[in-house]
Parts: sequence; structure tokens; C-alpha cells
Amino acid sequence: MGDSGDPVYSTSQAWFASDGDGEGPMGWRLDVVTLLAVIGESSIAEHAQIITASALCLLPRIIPAPQALLKPSRPQRLPETTAKMTGVYSGVVLDTVGFFANIIHPLDELQPFAFKVLEIKHTDKNNAGGMEVPQPNENASLWGRFRLRGRTNTNLSVATRSIKGPPTDALDDEPTNPRGRATGTSVTFPRDLESGPAPSQGITRRATMREKAQDFLANPTLANTAKRPAIPATLYSPIHILEVFSVVLTFAIIAFAAVQKDGTAIIAVTLMASASSIVGWASWWRPILMNRAHTNKVPAGDVIIRTREGAFLLIKCTEEVARELYSGTEECEYHVSGQAYRVLMGLGTFLLMASVILLGNCKWRSQIFVSAAYVVLNGLYWTMGLLPKRYFWDLSRYDFKDITPPEARNADKTTNPNDLREGVKSFTRTLWWAIRETKRTAWVQRSGAAPGTPQWQTWLAEAEAAAKAGDKDWPSVARKDEIMKMGEDETRSPVTAPAREFDAAEQAVPAVEVQPHDRGQGQAGHF
Repeated sequence: MGDSGDPVYSTSQAWFASDGDGEGPMGWRLDVVTLLAVIGESSIAEHAQIITASALCLLPRIIPAPQALLKPSRPQRLPETTAKMTGVYSGVVLDTVGFFANIIHPLDELQPFAFKVLEIKHTDKNNAGGMEVPQPNENASLWGRFRLRGRTNTNLSVATRSIKGPPTDALDDEPTNPRGRATGTSVTFPRDLESGPAPSQGITRRATMREKAQDFLANPTLANTAKRPAIPATLYSPIHILEVFSVVLTFAIIAFAAVQKDGTAIIAVTLMASASSIVGWASWWRPILMNRAHTNKVPAGDVIIRTREGAFLLIKCTEEVARELYSGTEECEYHVSGQAYRVLMGLGTFLLMASVILLGNCKWRSQIFVSAAYVVLNGLYWTMGLLPKRYFWDLSRYDFKDITPPEARNADKTTNPNDLREGVKSFTRTLWWAIRETKRTAWVQRSGAAPGTPQWQTWLAEAEAAAKAGDKDWPSVARKDEIMKMGEDETRSPVTAPAREFDAAEQAVPAVEVQPHDRGQGQAGHF
């Protein structure tokens, strides 16, 4: 100390010394700890859905930027990805792709002009509520007749009936879709596999301990019932591991503050952890998928997705899978009501403000510990954003595989440098490969994948005829260049325009009708 009572620093220390009265070295203070507590909002907002999808969101812990979860209202549906999606046989056109469907096949991974064919089906059933039952062999045992894998019960309430008598009796009158799969009566097997087979009731597989723990985290009220969540958060999700680590880190900070006799830090961290639990409780949810409530005869649920970059993705599936992942809505079912949500949000906001004020008044060593904890947590949550989302959700309900034909696997690449038309990647070639696989063109017109000019109508008719004839080497690009040079009279002539077969997905009437100004209200609904 100098004569005036001021501390004496060396020349190098004088450059970095603080004039404040802080208790740290050279008078330093860590008032920025309050800023560290609210940094990282983008990372938390990105993982908000998965953070609040299990009971672990109720654990008291510190998380970076808890204000990212303090929203005035909760989303009623899961986020969707923008892309043009069309039913190949149904003709349904949508502008977005569902949340879980985009996890199974991330659209941002498709290269421009790429083409891929995926087959998606239920792991243990191919109908709404029914198990996939192979054609039984009269000489085979009951165990050989029913080969089970995956889970059989979900939270989707569907119309089912049990088998009474021989298994063949329940399948004789089943309608089929165009691909020959049963779409009618479903089958249930209420008996436990490990309790022994019973010819009159059938069998089911008992859930494993891991599945039971996973289902309990997704929805504890269903833990002791036969129903199971459709797509819960996976038990060993990286977010779950990080949440448990955050709890341990939180209690470590409180213990360290107790050793330092820092009551302010103890109260601040406790309030921050309590705010996280309250906000998590208010936002706790589970996904609800749309299902078919009837067993009417319907066409196959195949859909084709077109991205803005000109890539095509063909999904071959049943109508049940299409309803759950594509054409249906993925809704959020919350555990607390809307009024309770607002009350909990207000309480969480108050606790957050109080904890931030107290964090700025902790002792020096406690501020160092808290600051380091928030830096580590921010880095870990940011790292979570680099992982594919399929690591966070249990998609074992679906069995999906790539069945792209070998001749169509390199649509986004140059396959023949010597052929500057058919051997070079282009939108026309990829479109032709998609038509070649679906053997339909009505979805092209409904989705707007091709212009509606007479020239393109002629090209589509020829492409459909070539696809149905099995002509895989049809010169799509060369033929397009030739047709585009024709006039409208040439393309509409009976010789040039081939006849097209009926397509159930084709639009028969205008999608939007413009009514005349002098038409009365009583006739506004007529075409």
C-alpha cells in the first residue's frame, strides 16, 4: 500500500488493474456473470421442443438463457419444413413437410436435382391399429405364425377388432390398396408374449425396461397402462444426458457456495434452478399424431416431395403412415392448461429477474464458478445443434430404407460427360426419373412441378407413356428440346399428343373458381 492507502502495482499490473473496489485480484469484478446467464438464447430456442418433451424438464437446474422458454403462448403444432408435397394417388397437395418426416429424411441434405426413393412402414404393423400378420401356414406352430418385432401399442386410438377363431378368418374380407396391401380390418393381440400363447387371444411382446423408462419420461400417466407414446424422446438422448449433467453442476455450485459462506450465491442459483423447473412444467408436452379412425378402402399413401432446389423424394408407404407423417397434423398436447401456463410463466419470469440481480452480488469465487458453468453449458448446447435430430427422438415405430433404383442414384451428378443432354444433371432429367418410378403425371401438374403450356402437356403425356411401357432409356431432355420448338397447333394435334389414361389424382375441376361480379350469393357455390 502507498502512503495514500492506494494499492501499489508493478508496471505491467498497472495496465490491467481496476480502479474499483472489487474483491478479486487487482480489483477485478465479474459483473458480467449476469450477462453470461442470458447468453445462448438461439441454442436453447433450437432445442426447446426436445427439452420440454420429457419429464426431465422438471429437474431443477441452471440452463443458459432460460428466457428463451418464456413465451407468451405455446405452439399448438410442431414446426414444419417448407416444400411442395403431393400424393401420387390421392392428389393431396401441401406446402410443408411434417416435423418427424423431416427427421427421417432431412430435406436440407438433398442436393439440387437429386432423386431418392424411400419405403416407410410401421415396424410392427401396416394398418391403423393392426399388426402385420403374414399368411399363416396350417402346419406351422402358433409362434411361427406370428413373428413380432418392435412395439404394438401406441397412443393412437383406432378402430380395431380382435381375432376370434383361426387367423385366416379375420383376413378373408380385407380390402387392398393398389399395391396389394391390406387396408381394412385391423388386428389386436392383448395377451403377453411371456405368459404363453393362447390360440383364442393372440400374443404381444412385453415392453423392455428401457422402453418402460423411456415411456415414463415421455408421459408418466401412461407408465402402467397398455398404451405407449407414438414417438417419445429417446431415453439416451444427448439432451437428457445434458440435463442430468446440469443438475449435478447446479448442486455442485450450491455446495461450493456453502463452503464459501456465500448465501447470495446459494439463493441466486436456487431461484434460477426453480425458474427452469417451473418454465419446464408449463411447457411440458407430448406429440399427438393423426390416425385413421375408419377402415374404408383407400389408395396407397405414396407421396412425392419437391424441394426448391429441384430435388425429388418419393415416399412409398401406406395411407396410415402418410396420415401420421405427411398429410396429417402433428399436434402438441400439454400437461397444464392455458390459464395455468400464463400463471407459471409469470412466476418463472419473477424468479428469473430476482436470480439475475442476486448473481451480480455474489462473492468473487462464486462468480468464477457460475461463469465457468454457464460457459461450459453454452458450449454443450451449441454442440447439440451439430448432431442429427434423429439422435433425440425414438423413431423405432417406423421402418424406413432407401430403395432408390441403381440407375437413378446419381441424379445430382453428371453420369455421362459425352452426352450433354441425358448425361448431365438437370431438372428435366430428374423429373423424368420421378415419373418413371411413379408411372403417373397428375402429381406433376397438381404440384406445379412443370408449366401448364401445351408443349409441356405433350411432354408429360409422352413421359407417362414411356414410363408405363418400361422404356427406361427414353430421351427425356432431347425430346423436351424438340417439343419446345413446336407450335401450339402441332402439340395439340392427335398425331403429336398421345392419349392419356385416367388418373384418379388429376384435378378434374378448377381448384379455385373466380365468380362473375353479377352473380348472386345464392349461386356462388355452383361451378
